[in-house]
Amino acid sequence: MLKNDQRPNRRKEKRVSKKRKMNRELIHIARASKLILTVCYCGPVYMQPDRSRFRLLQRFLYREVLKNDSSNTSGKRHISMSGLRPLIGYDLDPNQALSDFFDVYYTINVQDYTKIMIDISSFIPAAQVISPTNATHCRIIAVAAALDFYSYSAYMQSTQSSLIPLNRDPVNAFNLTIPMPQPLGEPIVILLGLSFINGEIAEPGIPVYCQSVKIIHVENATPKTQTQIQAPTNAQSQTYTQTQTP
Repeated sequence: MLKNDQRPNRRKEKRVSKKRKMNRELIHIARASKLILTVCYCGPVYMQPDRSRFRLLQRFLYREVLKNDSSNTSGKRHISMSGLRPLIGYDLDPNQALSDFFDVYYTINVQDYTKIMIDISSFIPAAQVISPTNATHCRIIAVAAALDFYSYSAYMQSTQSSLIPLNRDPVNAFNLTIPMPQPLGEPIVILLGLSFINGEIAEPGIPVYCQSVKIIHVENATPKTQTQIQAPTNAQSQTYTQTQTP
């Protein structure tokens, strides 16, 4: 065994801290995905928790939305600077697309930045709504959520239809009207959900899970500028058509 003074001199190097740097964009995308999905879990739209939805939405936001931020360099990009237009038509559960269950024509009408109207045309439930075998009724639910991707908070307004029997009796055209959620200027995600119940065994007051939920429109979907967006002073009614014909 070598004595201490006979040991070969080893090069003394300072150890550099190799702490892993957290990717700000990935953290931002994860929190944004959680915010959007929270809107689908807190009612009146209820979806059964599924971790895969979070991963799919996170991947979608990163690949399809964040890339549109041309104001910031990679690593510092932000959803609000990217615009949320790619989210229009996104099914929160790709395996349960709304169009697979609800073959009915509807339009979205944003009126003077005060309310949102979803006009649903007349339809025959037994022919145009695909339901589980034990379902006797369906309900259509609409939610408008103003999303703040800086404080990761949401301000929601919602409405829903009455219970619709799943028979061959025609349902007259009707509309779902939602007050415009505040604050104006934030991106507003409009969701349409479809739930089914068995009227014979349903318990009053028990939340009913939605079979399918879809983002049918995003107001203020264009990218934000560096300054805070103000609501237009001469706001006009705008109509957006979801072409989903029987």
